Amino acid sequence: MYEYADKRRMTGQAMTEFLIVAPLLLFFGFATVQFVLLYQAKSTLDVAVLEAAREGAVNHGSMRAMQAGLARGLAPLYARHADASGVQSAMLAARSAVTKASSIAIISPTAAMTRDFARTRFYPDEGAAHEEIPNDTLMYRDTSPGAESDVNVQDANLLKLRVHYCFDLVVPLVNKIMYYATNVIGNVAANGLFSREPADANVDAYGSPRRPDSLCRTTLVDGWQSQRWPIALESEAIVRMQSPFRADAANDAATVTAR
Repeated sequence: MYEYADKRRMTGQAMTEFLIVAPLLLFFGFATVQFVLLYQAKSTLDVAVLEAAREGAVNHGSMRAMQAGLARGLAPLYARHADASGVQSAMLAARSAVTKASSIAIISPTAAMTRDFARTRFYPDEGAAHEEIPNDTLMYRDTSPGAESDVNVQDANLLKLRVHYCFDLVVPLVNKIMYYATNVIGNVAANGLFSREPADANVDAYGSPRRPDSLCRTTLVDGWQSQRWPIALESEAIVRMQSPFRADAANDAATVTAR
């Protein structure tokens, strides 16, 4: 009889311990899935930025071409079906993300490099002239540094990009916690992150973040409805120009950041 009672107590104790540990194990399982997806997104972004830089290198630094290359590289993140329609849908989603949820910054060549080395060249086939940084016979050109940029024409032919991309966190619960932690959103309501809105939601729909990201942010109402909370990822790539860099080509699209 006593042995039966001891077994019942042990069973009850095990059940209590399980009820305490199970939510934590479930949360860490969700967090693991989200971090795996985040790692996959960062790896895909690294390849996509290199693809964008290569497109720019052969298209005179065209921002439109770099956006197309970035979208092509990001398309695997949006692929849901392995058929022609799935590829088309992924490309459309990736192009939308490039336009609405990313920015491409041209770190090099800078405006100072363009002023130092750009020359006017007339193209008979086009019937037009372009201001561009020479790209031919670089090994024989003057290696003196420019007056403003303090680099030579060889270094001015290096195309360096930095891409800021908003990746949607989709794993329930973990996505909101990571979004709040990244943006340092405080003043939450009494029941914490499980509440609908922070205590100061009437003051700032974004939750009054202390470290806001102007591109990768969402109103808390929209986040609750979509259950997607964006987090910023950044990647850089550098390649040598394979065509003369043109400042006007670098500004042929809307979302442009140049230095």
